[in-house]
Amino acid sequence: MTKEKLEMILLSKLQAPEIKTKTLRRERLLNLLSKNLNKKVISLCAAAGYGKTTLLYQFLSSKKIPNIYYHLEKTDAEPAVFLEYLVAGVRKIIPNFGKKTEGLSRYFNSPQKYREIIIGTFINEIIESIKKDVFIILEDYHLLDSSEQIDKILEYILEHLPPHLHFIITSRTKPSMSLLLMRARDELFELTTQHLRFTKDEIRHLFGKVYATPLKEPEIKWVERYSEGWPTSLRLILQSFDYSEDVISFEQVRKVLESHRESRSTVFNYFAEEIYNRESKEIQQFLIDCSVLEWVTPGLCDTVTGRSDSANILSRLTDRNMFLFRIPQLGYRFHNLFRNFLYSKLSDINRGKRIYHRAANFYSRENQLEEAVKFYLQAEEYDKAASIIERIGYNLIEQGKSAIICSYIEQIPSSIHDQQSELLILHGRSLLHSDRFDEAKNIFLKTAKMLKNCVRNRAKHASVLNDLGLINLEQGKLSVAKNWLNKALNICPRSAKITKSAILGNLAQLNFYLGMSSKNLSKITECFEKAWGLVKKDPHMSHLAILNNWAIIEQSFGNIKQAYPKMHEIVEYLEDNYDPHCGVAFFNAANTSLSLGYIKEAKSILDSGIKVCTPYNDQLSMASLWLGYARLNQELGDIVKAKQFVHKSLEIFEQIGIGRNIINAHQRACKIHIKAGDLNGAEKHLSRIWDLKKSIADMESISPRLLEAELRIVQGKFNESKEILLDLLRLAQKYKLIFKLFSIYIELCKVFYYQEKMSETTSYLKQALNISHEKGYDYLLSKELQKEKWMLPKIMRENIEKKYIMSIIKKSKLNIHWVDAFLFNVPRIFIDDYEIKDRLWETIKAKKLLFYLLYQKDEKITFDSIISVFWPNASHASARFSLRKARQHIRKAFKSGANKFGDLIEFNKDLYQITPKVSIALDTEEFQSLVTQAKKLEIRDGNLESCLRRAISIYKDGFAVGWYDAWVEELRQYYNGLYEECLKMLADFYLRKNKFNEVILWYKKLISLNFYEEEYHRKLMKAYAKLEKYKKMTQDFEKLKDVLKKELGANPQKETTNLFKSLIK
Repeated sequence: MTKEKLEMILLSKLQAPEIKTKTLRRERLLNLLSKNLNKKVISLCAAAGYGKTTLLYQFLSSKKIPNIYYHLEKTDAEPAVFLEYLVAGVRKIIPNFGKKTEGLSRYFNSPQKYREIIIGTFINEIIESIKKDVFIILEDYHLLDSSEQIDKILEYILEHLPPHLHFIITSRTKPSMSLLLMRARDELFELTTQHLRFTKDEIRHLFGKVYATPLKEPEIKWVERYSEGWPTSLRLILQSFDYSEDVISFEQVRKVLESHRESRSTVFNYFAEEIYNRESKEIQQFLIDCSVLEWVTPGLCDTVTGRSDSANILSRLTDRNMFLFRIPQLGYRFHNLFRNFLYSKLSDINRGKRIYHRAANFYSRENQLEEAVKFYLQAEEYDKAASIIERIGYNLIEQGKSAIICSYIEQIPSSIHDQQSELLILHGRSLLHSDRFDEAKNIFLKTAKMLKNCVRNRAKHASVLNDLGLINLEQGKLSVAKNWLNKALNICPRSAKITKSAILGNLAQLNFYLGMSSKNLSKITECFEKAWGLVKKDPHMSHLAILNNWAIIEQSFGNIKQAYPKMHEIVEYLEDNYDPHCGVAFFNAANTSLSLGYIKEAKSILDSGIKVCTPYNDQLSMASLWLGYARLNQELGDIVKAKQFVHKSLEIFEQIGIGRNIINAHQRACKIHIKAGDLNGAEKHLSRIWDLKKSIADMESISPRLLEAELRIVQGKFNESKEILLDLLRLAQKYKLIFKLFSIYIELCKVFYYQEKMSETTSYLKQALNISHEKGYDYLLSKELQKEKWMLPKIMRENIEKKYIMSIIKKSKLNIHWVDAFLFNVPRIFIDDYEIKDRLWETIKAKKLLFYLLYQKDEKITFDSIISVFWPNASHASARFSLRKARQHIRKAFKSGANKFGDLIEFNKDLYQITPKVSIALDTEEFQSLVTQAKKLEIRDGNLESCLRRAISIYKDGFAVGWYDAWVEELRQYYNGLYEECLKMLADFYLRKNKFNEVILWYKKLISLNFYEEEYHRKLMKAYAKLEKYKKMTQDFEKLKDVLKKELGANPQKETTNLFKSLIK
């Protein structure tokens, strides 16, 4: 704690008083307290004068228990003040306590938002520091006037009370905080008025032993009945007789009690008057003058009374039991009832002001400036109060005392207040921190008008205009905000770097709100670059807001590579400077690192975040960091840990109740369950998202709907997924969400691939690759290439951003390889675009074996199946040896074509399969897909022609030319049939389009495949006839007749002959 901070603490409030009056030691109550020391809370609740303070003193004196005493005043109702004194109190027994808590005090400007973080951090530090029982004593809790904020602070502390911490609370009224749970758990002990009343035995001892006035039993009963056991009334009676030489008698006591039974205050005032009147006029004035003081010291009393013997007077008064408590080594404090009695006698207003003035001067000299302000305000010396407020105001705001600053300034008359620009600005800033925006706006408007023509104060004027711009920006009044911010920028001098940086940062934010366009991005970037350039040499938390906003906006535009260094700089600063909810910044930085493929760095960032945030009770930060670990472990493939972290994160988010965070956690959980193959679990999390989020048409719905589309793809519900994705595409294009567009294009190309719609697949794949290339989504794309094995060969075959893809693979540490296998024409195979030439194959059987396995790449082939195809006549041992040698030949051939390439064939327990780690593209699969797609297309669809021509071009000269194995012949017959279907569909397509030359071309090919199919001849004749090529038509018919006659001994079908005759006419 700094010296300046210490000087704002009145140490007398943290020191328990000494009681030296003639008092009865109340063994009954002391024993009750001793028996209940194990309770978390001890409450002493009774009206004034019931001896709470005296009992507390006796208890502390007898038990010598470690304690932190805190005497409360009205000003302690402010959370920042209450916390400040609590920390200072603990430091009396643990000198270095509370540094983390103290560092958070400025956030009490928004107590509702940060209360749990600050108080939770205080509790954490208590747990770390206190290993033995310690009692925090809060005296006169009623003076806080049922402060809701302090009640909630205490409720939170009591709910999470560390094992060694206990509270003793004294109050005239029942504390308004809820103690029901503690009462139910038997963790609360309560002493009330009923307990604190003097019993007959205590009255007997008080009169007989303390004051040597023994009473008879009936007299004791009478005193008990008429005093109602009120300790102060008995003490006042007995004390008043201390000033008399007469011996105290029961009759005198009886007379007094009967005369003053109407109210306790009357009784007190009567006896106080008796005691007061027996003092000299000089001492009476001394007491009246000092009654304005909450805390009394000899030096302070000398100042306010103009005397020099205050120390002697205070000592004598204490010895005479004048309701004055001694605070060891620090001073004194009047009993509240007696102080109120004395203060009522201060009727001279001018004298009162002089006393306040002297007290203020004393505190000012002592550098206890907050106390000085209070007394200057009471003295109505507003200029001096304003001067000190201007001096300490921003420091108090930093300490979370903006509400206190507002209360001070609002006591100053507007005639003075409105003439001082610095005071107005301080008032406006305090109102801003207290979330009183409209009031702050009015103050700043008044200040701006005052400063408008003041050339010397251009920086101050610019700062005020910036505040006006910020308020309107927060309220969504963008055009008004723009006006104020531009004015602020125009008048701000170059020397005011911090102010100018703030203005530029706000302008950047404004341009973002005005719309996401390339033009606006240029403006935003320019503003942020200038803003950061002005403050980056000496950054602190408020400056980092510029960098944080910049990074978030870059991400919104899809520029994760540009956002990354900014986020990295933020977390480097936060590693040494905790800020509430800063775990979100660590999460964002780690998340961005993961999107860029920086796995180790992401873990390091999350580890740093845990180290920074763990000492604080920052649930939002911790939940965000757990969510980061969930994605990290998902990336690393540790699904078990990923699930543990995401559920831990989700549990905390649900406790906090922030909908957006809960949805984000469910989204991550859904992704993890999809990766684990637990589609039911994924569906449950998705369902929970839609329970929380009703709208599906806003910008924030894109992520969960995209996730739903991904799940539908895995479930094989392609049409449902396509419908979602096409709708999202329109939404993402509307809002210009580049990163989302990339993801949508990727998912769309998957949908169309699985639906065997290759032209659409290629189209969306191209768009995804273009964005990836432009924005640097290399890692994310490489992950898709690993997962979707069809994607890489397609890219390579169709030359889609081929150089870019090759550069990604080379740069990445991922072991990505792809194999292109061509079974049509002469079988050929390529590994990573490198052809394995025939000379590299030691045996043709090894090559055939590889193609046999490639053709069935998604299946596990048994040893027996392989042997029956390739070595049917070999013995079991010989066949196994041959298979092993063939696998060695395959491995050797492939190693010659690719560095770091492992074994292409995996085997386990006599089951053989092509490794799923490599992308495999077979021309047979593409051919089959094109044929299937063509069959689904309408005959008039323009895509039909290109689809069929592409399929025919793949087929080339036939299946596995030059290979005649049985398995090859079986497949050749199958693919020849498909090829024939393609030719027929294409020929018929041209026939319907009346493109008869094309019809002739394709039916000739069909006839060359299957000469005996007379339907082909009939359609060919029709095409010749349309072009009036009767000679060629006749030649084809005559050839058909000759072949059928010679080879089959048959004639053309009647339908064929009749058609020819009808056409030749």
